[in-house]
Amino acid sequence: MQARSFLAILVLLAFSLGTANAQLSLLKKIENSSGNNLIAKNVSIKEQQMLIDSLISIDEEFEEFEDEYPADYLYGGEWDNSKLNPYQVKITSLPDSFVIRCSEFFPPIENVITSEYGPRWGRFHAGIDFRVKVGDSIRSAFDGKIRITKTGKKGYGYYVVVRHDNGLETLYGHLSKILVKPDQIVKAGEIIALGGNTGRSTGPHLHFETRFLGNAFNPKKMIDFENFVVFNDTYTIKKQETFDELTSYLNNPARYYKVKSGDTLGKIARNNRTTVAKLQKLNKLKSPSAIRIGQRIRIS
Repeated sequence: MQARSFLAILVLLAFSLGTANAQLSLLKKIENSSGNNLIAKNVSIKEQQMLIDSLISIDEEFEEFEDEYPADYLYGGEWDNSKLNPYQVKITSLPDSFVIRCSEFFPPIENVITSEYGPRWGRFHAGIDFRVKVGDSIRSAFDGKIRITKTGKKGYGYYVVVRHDNGLETLYGHLSKILVKPDQIVKAGEIIALGGNTGRSTGPHLHFETRFLGNAFNPKKMIDFENFVVFNDTYTIKKQETFDELTSYLNNPARYYKVKSGDTLGKIARNNRTTVAKLQKLNKLKSPSAIRIGQRIRIS
């Protein structure tokens, strides 16, 4: 439970106790007191009990609020309508575990996955791509509030970020049209945008990310995309397990080689102290000869 200001408690207390005169009388005594003598010298036994009962009630109400809206507890007053990751919380600084309520999940779109989460083309692909047609409806995955809506010609192109009540944030990229505004409340399944091909994109698709305190993790850890349902009503984020792929990449960034004239997979393997089999697996090559000049080959 985070510390709460004394003034905030007084205001809440004033509205929760007896008659207006009793409230004012008690507040005056509290305001005129100092140190540890607050209760003993200035407040009667009955008023002490009223104060204690009210504080307990307030505390319980805040606990219920945090259980219902853990995002407010996690992010506090941090709300930015422009930066994708204003939090800058390292994976090592995340809570050891945090339970996410995900029973309300609604698939952003139900379609074929065209690209997975993980290293891709010399960089880390922080989400999952779904095939879409321009104009397809894109829906919010959970209840929440729109934090970012941006239009651009690079990167994600037109994209939306939603902060959800359960503590997650989701990103929807390469959209053709955005149908929501920053600070707008949305429900799971509500249409927030239309699919498109904007930004750094080779064809119409939806780029979908799940983020926790700014750090993207594989949505497949939580969501069964074959049936478009969550595996369980809750998902426990564990920094060592949830972010294992990203942590591995950051600790051992992928290395790439650009294929030149005269290169073969065997030659590339020998020059980089690896094997043809490993190169085929890393690059999903069905045949050792399936390379072309100018192609970027992942070598580690």
